[in-house]
Amino acid sequence: MSEVMGVGERIVDKNGQRGTIRFAGVLEGSKGEWLGIEWDDSSRGKHDGSNKGVQYFTCKHATGGSFVRPTAVLTGRPFVEIVRRRYVDEVGDKVEEMRLDSGVAVSALGTEVQRQRTEDLSEVGEAHVRGTEVSCCGDATALKALRPDKVKMVNLSSTLMTEWTEVAAIARCMPRLRRLELSDNQLQIPPAPSSIADSLSVIRAVYLNRTGIAWDQIVCMSEMLPSLEELHLCQNNITALHSASSPRENPVNGFANLRLLNLEINSLSDYSEVWRLRSLPKLEKLILNDNRLPAVQSAVSDDPSLTLFPALTSISINNNAVSQWNSIDNLSTYTQLTELRLKGNPVFEGETVADHRQLTIARIAQLQSLHGSPIGDKERQFAEQFYTKRYFTDFTRHGGKADSPDSVDASFTTQHRSYCSLLAKHGAPLVDGPAPKSQMLSLQIQFPEEPDKQGRTVSLPNSIPLQALKAMIRRLFHVQATRLSLSYIRNAEDAEREMDEDQRPLSYFAVASGNIVLARIG
Repeated sequence: MSEVMGVGERIVDKNGQRGTIRFAGVLEGSKGEWLGIEWDDSSRGKHDGSNKGVQYFTCKHATGGSFVRPTAVLTGRPFVEIVRRRYVDEVGDKVEEMRLDSGVAVSALGTEVQRQRTEDLSEVGEAHVRGTEVSCCGDATALKALRPDKVKMVNLSSTLMTEWTEVAAIARCMPRLRRLELSDNQLQIPPAPSSIADSLSVIRAVYLNRTGIAWDQIVCMSEMLPSLEELHLCQNNITALHSASSPRENPVNGFANLRLLNLEINSLSDYSEVWRLRSLPKLEKLILNDNRLPAVQSAVSDDPSLTLFPALTSISINNNAVSQWNSIDNLSTYTQLTELRLKGNPVFEGETVADHRQLTIARIAQLQSLHGSPIGDKERQFAEQFYTKRYFTDFTRHGGKADSPDSVDASFTTQHRSYCSLLAKHGAPLVDGPAPKSQMLSLQIQFPEEPDKQGRTVSLPNSIPLQALKAMIRRLFHVQATRLSLSYIRNAEDAEREMDEDQRPLSYFAVASGNIVLARIG
């Protein structure tokens, strides 16, 4: 425990609960020193900082505070002391597993095995002090003497760090440091953020999850971290990407080298906030999962010479409130977008997984991967044909003609921006009318290389997987061979179309009622 405990210091109790000292002194009517603590977990507290009608400090939560004796808590220790104890001094026979913010399980060092292979930090690539009482760098000369020259990552999450200047002091001693994990801390930015930029210029990735960080502080970080490429800001209850002092419509400035921004599990409810990221020159991956976004805005600029989101290739918007297909159409305007994750949104309610995948692929021409699954040329072709068939009746109802797609009413093209170009590409579907979400198919099954097997007509839903159709054919035609391949044609003059993905439903292959399925053994 520190000799003197001051207001603003971080502490931890015997149960691992962390908090900040908001008061240090005597309470009226009590003897001895007391500390007033605002706990990170408000359920640990008992009151709002008052005692017997006297307000000694204030809390964000009405029950976030309590008074404790100084002997009941610990304050911080220097990083150099903790890292030496964990990696060099301690000897034991148990390896403690911990899990990082990145989800990777690692072993806490300082064990017998590692004691045998290192007397300092010269062979350590990652320094993990998560959950310890580290609060400052300590003696920089002593830290350099430990030779941390190969350390590329430091995990300082859930410690007692309070100052970015102390983080910079640690980084200054580690020339190869590239990643900082600082989640579950409350760090103060210095009055002149650029004053520590030289010390942090080597940092490429920073994790600040569950830190309660405000957007004003995030903006200042661009001055402190000039080489930052990856920033994780999950679970911070972020509602806006602008500060109270800046106009809401202004784009986010700084972060010239940022490639990945993770805003997962926050409280964004207006895509105009995301829109403020449009000018980041190198932003490639944007993670927005588990927010409250109801729509996606188009990336078309009023200035045709200006490309918005110029480098953005990947967007993840799982588990938001996107409810209209025009948001998916808007995603097609992100010219570099090739990877999309969009599960758990109301827009897909009532659709099968196969159907909403095909409809999404058809609407975004440049997409190469959806929900982590690559999109091949064949899947794209079937998806586009499925889409043109699904909405052909609506197209004709709005005045559209297959030989003149542009004749359709504007109210249709507003909802289906890619439809006319896809119709021109693939031609009118053979079966006019929409493709219901699930419909019965009448298919002729033939064995072109087995003349002794007489063809049959079967009726089955288009939602069954290809594997089930193969099982039915084996049963009906008494096929014993292990290998059975299927293709189909629409008529006798049509070219064969292979069906080779057993888990896909028949609708995926754009099979229509009346088509002929060709079965081959071996």
